Amino acid sequence: MKRQSNARIKAFTALLFISFSTAFGQSIPTPQISYLNEFKFGDTSKVKLTGPARVVNVDGRRGLNTTSIHSVLALKAHTMKEKRGTVSMWVMSLEDLGTSGGKSTMAKSNPYWQTYPLLSDCPDPQNVVRANFKMVWMNAWHPNLIALFGKDKFYENAFNLPHKALVAVSHFSFKSRKWYNFALTWDYDKDEYRLYLNGISIGKEDQFRKQKFHRDSINTSLYIGNPTFCYSDIKFYNTNLTEKEVYGVFRKEVTRFDLPLEEELQHTYAGKKIKPFQWKIDESWTSKLNLSLTKSADIDSFYVQGKPVQVEITREGLLIETIDKEMNAAVLDSQMYVWTKKPFEGDLYVEYEYKSLRPGGLSLLLTQASGMNREDFMADYPLRTSGRMTMIYGEDVRSYHWEYYREMADMRNDLDNSAFMKQPWNYPLAFATRNVPLAKDTWHKLQFLQIDNKLVGAIDGVIMFECTDDGFTNNGPVLDFGRIAIRCMLRSKMVFRNLKVYNKEKIKTEKSIDGERIIKLKD
Repeated sequence: MKRQSNARIKAFTALLFISFSTAFGQSIPTPQISYLNEFKFGDTSKVKLTGPARVVNVDGRRGLNTTSIHSVLALKAHTMKEKRGTVSMWVMSLEDLGTSGGKSTMAKSNPYWQTYPLLSDCPDPQNVVRANFKMVWMNAWHPNLIALFGKDKFYENAFNLPHKALVAVSHFSFKSRKWYNFALTWDYDKDEYRLYLNGISIGKEDQFRKQKFHRDSINTSLYIGNPTFCYSDIKFYNTNLTEKEVYGVFRKEVTRFDLPLEEELQHTYAGKKIKPFQWKIDESWTSKLNLSLTKSADIDSFYVQGKPVQVEITREGLLIETIDKEMNAAVLDSQMYVWTKKPFEGDLYVEYEYKSLRPGGLSLLLTQASGMNREDFMADYPLRTSGRMTMIYGEDVRSYHWEYYREMADMRNDLDNSAFMKQPWNYPLAFATRNVPLAKDTWHKLQFLQIDNKLVGAIDGVIMFECTDDGFTNNGPVLDFGRIAIRCMLRSKMVFRNLKVYNKEKIKTEKSIDGERIIKLKD
């Protein structure tokens, strides 16, 4: 019975593939330049290979794998100097690639080990700083995948004014020995750039820019090469393909269609098959904080850290405004945190409502924030005053970090999306997208739930992420003690109301002497 069922699924998938290929194949423009569809060693008419390499065949697709860090394939011509265009390419990783931590010693022999170039106009494609154009995957949680039409490195120099044209993606992981189709489209006159993965839009240019982007001139040749990657079927078009056409290219060229992967990508980047948040509070939970944020005394429950334009209680709620300037290194201190003046312990539920009053900006929720040995960092150490993000990802405070409102220039901001991670390990736990932009001047409801090592986040009753933390993955313990903060970055102007915090305690305090607690396991 199982064999028959599997046979029917395979037959249906094959039929679906044929129908998509037929439907989309007729409307796809012809590429002006093609590479690596029939690569032969020694053929230098269109490409030049330097260093050792091999041709691999996986799932019916042939690709070039440059087997040395010094091996480079030069593509002698391209269409990226034209006003509009598209580049489509297939890439396979020989290893699972996701976010990973690093040490300075790892760069002893190869200073570029954290970058995996997809396409570059630098003869040394590993050296992304020298390239005037680069499309590259990096093993950091953010930025993770970028196409940058400018010289220099991405952070923070890409944001020194004038801002460079770029598309940035916060999350993408390669599964080993699986072919992915990347497509980048551009329209220089309209300042529009879009990045696709297997025909699915995963990133666009900043939708809230206030000036035209800067671009550096792209060199005559482009280059590829990395021992981890295999490259295949690189095509350049002189028109910026539509989303339907890009998906058509993918479906026409894919040699093994993976329906589960398609559904995973559609869920992650297009908000398909989302689930409602249906959890309810019961009597086992204890209310620890309940503030309307409309009473003047409510501000006394918080410590304000940073240099905001204003933080004040209004009739509508807690108004937070930061400086409305483009992101650059000079103004990064003009951001802020609002910390609760007391910590919470045990399982945690947080909810509040928020409203954005202008486009742009970013807001995030920090929970279970404590010192590195579980200490209350705000009680044990001097209070901090800087509003920079460094405190969260680069210093000595642990927390769960949920970016739930993301409209900064260095990330996707055309659709509402969430990034959830564990700090300061920069360990990403989840990423998800809703298929709508966030409505402005409209109240939205945030809900965060942690039970043991299970973590869930929801916006407007829709689950944005469900994930599991693990204390034995070299990324610190499961966190269940600390303070809560709402953070707003540059360009933010938001109102917050109806903050509620509940705990479900795992231990019972029996006696407290001079601030030291004597505890026993709760029955």
